[in-house]
Amino acid sequence: MKISIVIPSNNEAKYVEDLIDFIEANSSPNNIQEIIIVESFDTKRIIKVAEKSHAKLYYNKLNDKVMQMEMGAFQAKAEVIYFIKPGCVPPIGFDDRIIKYVKEKFEMGCFDFEYSSMDNYFKSLCKTMKAFFLKDIISPKSFYVLNDLYYQSGGFKTNANYQKLKNQVLSLGKQVHN
Repeated sequence: MKISIVIPSNNEAKYVEDLIDFIEANSSPNNIQEIIIVESFDTKRIIKVAEKSHAKLYYNKLNDKVMQMEMGAFQAKAEVIYFIKPGCVPPIGFDDRIIKYVKEKFEMGCFDFEYSSMDNYFKSLCKTMKAFFLKDIISPKSFYVLNDLYYQSGGFKTNANYQKLKNQVLSLGKQVHN
């Protein structure tokens, strides 16, 4: 089982580069089939980031993360699509965990996240807010879904955000890991 990583970016080359460096250092190359960057701005910096990491680079001029994720999903070739936004850090071993969860029949799920550039007080505040006030409202900054299930559920063309996509997946009788 392999994972396609989709990173939507709006002129965030520095954060994309940091994220890819983290992914390359903290995941198994045996698990990652490809990294796909969908950028809304044509900059030399993002081209260099993609070339350095051998990531596939696509452009979507709409400057809309949902449409960028849809475009990235369309290009994804692996059995699992993992969406993650720049500036976030996935948990160490996220790829092994995704594969484990999928094998346990959790065909979609998300992780708690860390922002890569926040002081500890602000990180703690964000976690507290998410835990107590925004539990099912806030959109996760990273989540995975089986490629086939993404399209079976209508993807982001019919589901405008993570929560709607999750509800559609649940309505199909599938398990979601949170």
